[in-house]
Amino acid sequence: MGRRGPSRSQPASLAGPAGASGMDFPLLGLAVALTLLGLVMVASAGQPLGPGRLFLRQLVAALLGLALLLGLARLDHSRLLTYDGALLLVAVGLTLLTFVPALAPDGLWLELGPLSFQPTELLKLALIVFLAASLTRKRERGELERFTTGALPCYALWAVLSLIAVLQPDFALVVVYGAIVAFMLFMAGAPLRHLVGPALAALPLMGLLLWLAPYRRERLLAYLNPFADPQGSGYHVLQSLTALGSGGLLGRGLGAGREKWLYLPSAYNDFIVAVIGEEMGLLGTLLVVGLFVALGWRGWRIARRAPDAFGFLLASGITFALSFQAAINLGVAVGALPVTGLTLPFVSYGGSSLVVSLAMVGLLLSVARAGAERGPAPTPTVASLRAKGGTVGCHSTGPGGRGRHRRPLLPGLGAP
Repeated sequence: MGRRGPSRSQPASLAGPAGASGMDFPLLGLAVALTLLGLVMVASAGQPLGPGRLFLRQLVAALLGLALLLGLARLDHSRLLTYDGALLLVAVGLTLLTFVPALAPDGLWLELGPLSFQPTELLKLALIVFLAASLTRKRERGELERFTTGALPCYALWAVLSLIAVLQPDFALVVVYGAIVAFMLFMAGAPLRHLVGPALAALPLMGLLLWLAPYRRERLLAYLNPFADPQGSGYHVLQSLTALGSGGLLGRGLGAGREKWLYLPSAYNDFIVAVIGEEMGLLGTLLVVGLFVALGWRGWRIARRAPDAFGFLLASGITFALSFQAAINLGVAVGALPVTGLTLPFVSYGGSSLVVSLAMVGLLLSVARAGAERGPAPTPTVASLRAKGGTVGCHSTGPGGRGRHRRPLLPGLGAP
């Protein structure tokens, strides 16, 4: 039988781990710890570019991001249901401005006077908010079970965003957008056939896009055998592995790394984990992995205690996006995945990424606060589920009392 949420008459301190204030302090502590670690490592990895140059910029972004985090933590997350479409349109519009050479000379960053901004970071957050709101409404209207009204519009949105990403070009975002869409459809309860079929159909197309672009093809070949071109396409990965291996168990010491001195490309963003491994050793690398595992677990715990379906999907999507990007970055650093250009959330240099990552944590804290104040959405009773033909745990009861295997329902929603 499904777990029943705490009574709404219970005090907030009993409804969840956040305490009377509703603030999830473990999650906040994890985000602050990762941000502080990032500031320290950006200061170290950026030494070849001048003392404090990158650190000061990252510090400004951290302060802005923390202020945004605290503001969003006090927001009622359900208010985003009104603005999900507008947020997505703004994010897409800003991303399209990167095709204007006068505004974005490199095609990725908008140059606004002394400031620069990468709108694709905002677009990831806007996509999660939009999907959470849209899938909640589809579930309530019973549209999720039909492919044309459920999954197909989400795939169409992914295709549009992927086209923009390919033209920028940033193929890694195609993978990130696709993973977010598929994961959130799964969490919303879309039939598995609506996920597996399109995924199998998309793989050949993505493989073709990967192979047609020379630089992407070189990255793939370098991943398969980096030693075939150690001074060319395999250089990034080999230098990253050299840095990680030379750090040993305890590392050379903070600031004492050698690979960052123009040997390791992108030492302060894409390959900052290699700098951590060289200067802080295996223990430092495991510390980073542990912090992200704890962040993912905490985010999933918040999602499970969400007071409504929108909060569940929003928290799930944010947790997945942060964890997925961190896993890819770590995989690239150790040579387990091809070079993608994705940064490590909170830690890598990049103001846009840091601000948006902290904003995501702010929304997680908002869902946690609502769950602590109102309690998790109650699980439907056995009698009501049998009457509706819904699910209990992982089984649904159909005509004649025969059970069939299905995934659990979203919090606060009955069967479609």
